[in-house]
Amino acid sequence: MNRLSRLLERYSMHIALVTAWVAMMGSLYFSQVRNYVPCELCWYQRIIMYPLTGIIAFGMLRKDTNVPHLVLPFSVLGMGVALYHYLLQKTMIFSSVSTCQVGVPCSTMWFNWFGFVTIPFLALSAFTIITVMMLVALFAQEPVIDPERRAPWISVVALIGVVMIVFSGLWQTDTGTTEAAQTTTISTPISTPVSTPGQSMAMAYDGGTLYAQACGGCHGMQAEGVIGLGNQLSANEFIQDKSDEELLAFIEVGRGLEDPLNTSGLVMPAWGGRPDLNPEQFNAIIAYLRTLQ
Repeated sequence: MNRLSRLLERYSMHIALVTAWVAMMGSLYFSQVRNYVPCELCWYQRIIMYPLTGIIAFGMLRKDTNVPHLVLPFSVLGMGVALYHYLLQKTMIFSSVSTCQVGVPCSTMWFNWFGFVTIPFLALSAFTIITVMMLVALFAQEPVIDPERRAPWISVVALIGVVMIVFSGLWQTDTGTTEAAQTTTISTPISTPVSTPGQSMAMAYDGGTLYAQACGGCHGMQAEGVIGLGNQLSANEFIQDKSDEELLAFIEVGRGLEDPLNTSGLVMPAWGGRPDLNPEQFNAIIAYLRTLQ
């Protein structure tokens, strides 16, 4: 146990550095490769996280014992923003209608791994790891100013290099396959049609409220459309020409950049970026959109 504690103290700065770089490269991967448009709170978290990649690295190279004091205010603030963002997505504590109405709504979940892992959850985990490692380094007085200890140039450069190489390979692989995957997903018919619940099931949910929370940020609160984000959904010929079953199947798949009907230049994620909503709730949204036609 003592040996593990010493190793943790010795490499606390290295763990924090790798975490910051992974978080930065991961956010760029999501936005530049997967085309997940960052919301306002995502940008705040980037503004807080990105400087840490340089501050920690430079502090290690200079063997500056003040690094934890410089990093902790950023990492603690980042934890607060990420936690607020996660609660905004997963709970009703904060009003998702009144937050981030311009641009992509912050309640949008581009993925929902295992039912709880979203982008702000990953950011919260990264900020937490960095905070804990900085506290460990602070009490262990790392980095140690010891002329006998080898300079950390090699280890710092190696850590950053490994992270960049890994993400570079992932970046190149996904850049070449994402467009093809999107086209295949859109052009492939759904083998098992989604059964549409009856009107009574759709009416069990408030379609107008669900629309405002899940769709209004991109398509406008009155379905009037938002320039550069989402098309107008009121008096929309596409909606008028499709049945409820076809619209639900379309929402389930989303729309990629290569779709000839994509006029926004942005990806519409599967389930509208809200995989937490069930088909019955989307049917309620469809029923609400029918009233706007």
